[in-house]
Amino acid sequence: MAGSWGLDGEAAFITGVGGMGRAGALAFAEEGIPVAVTDVNLSIAETTAALVAEKGGKALPMQLDVRDSAQVQEVMAKATAELGPLDYLFNTAGIGHYGPLVEMSNEDWSRMVEVCLTGTFYTCRTLLPAMIARGRGAIVNISSMFGQTGQANMVHYSAAKAGVMGLTKALAREMAEHGIRVNSIAPGPIDTPLWRRGLEGKDLDNLIEERRQPVPMKRVGHISEIADAMMYLMSPTSSYVTGQILHVGGGEVTVT
Repeated sequence: MAGSWGLDGEAAFITGVGGMGRAGALAFAEEGIPVAVTDVNLSIAETTAALVAEKGGKALPMQLDVRDSAQVQEVMAKATAELGPLDYLFNTAGIGHYGPLVEMSNEDWSRMVEVCLTGTFYTCRTLLPAMIARGRGAIVNISSMFGQTGQANMVHYSAAKAGVMGLTKALAREMAEHGIRVNSIAPGPIDTPLWRRGLEGKDLDNLIEERRQPVPMKRVGHISEIADAMMYLMSPTSSYVTGQILHVGGGEVTVT
C-alpha cells in the first residue's frame, strides 16, 4: 500500500487516539506506515487499531497514561521492538475541563498540565535519543488556538497549550542540526468526542452554531483536516519547515 505524501519512515507513534489521533492513525495507514496507537483507555486504542486494520494497515494498540514517564518508556520500547524505528511522533493526548480559575482545584490544574504539556515532554524526551542516533524524525504536537488567544474558564488548558507551543519552538531549534523537525498544529473548533463534551441533539446543535459564528469560514472543522495538516508536517513536502505553529481553524486566528 503506497500513499501520496511520500513518507519513507519506518513507523509512527500516536498518543490519544479517540479523535484527531484516530484520524492521524488512519492517515498513516493510507501511507503504509505501521503505527502504535496509544490511549489511557485501552478500548479506544483497540477500536482505532481495528479501523486501521480495515484499511489494510498495521497498528499496535497499547494503553498509556502519558503522565507516567516510566510507562511512556516501556510502551515506546515495546512499540519499537514490534514495529521498528519510530520516525514519527504525533502527540494529541488531552483532556477537557471547564471552570473559572477561582474555583479551580490544585488537582484540576495539575492534571491538565500533566496530560497536555508534561506528557508531550515525556514522549519527546523518550523518543529523541533514537531519532538523534538515526539523524531523522518528525514530531507534531497538538496545541490549540487558545494557547495563543487564551480562553475564559479554560485558564489551565490555555496555559498548558501555550507551553506546548513554547516546547515545540525551543525543541525545533535544538533538533534542527540532527535532521529532526518539530512542529505544532493549533486547532480551532474541531468536531471531536472531547470537543462535543458529551452533548447531543439540540444542545450539540447549539454548540456547533455558537462556535462557527466567529470562524470566517463559518463552520466547525473535521478531524480529517487535522490529519491532513499533520501529514504535511510529517512529510518531505515540509522538509524546510520546523518550529512552526500551524493554525487549523478556518481563519479564526491569523498570524503574521
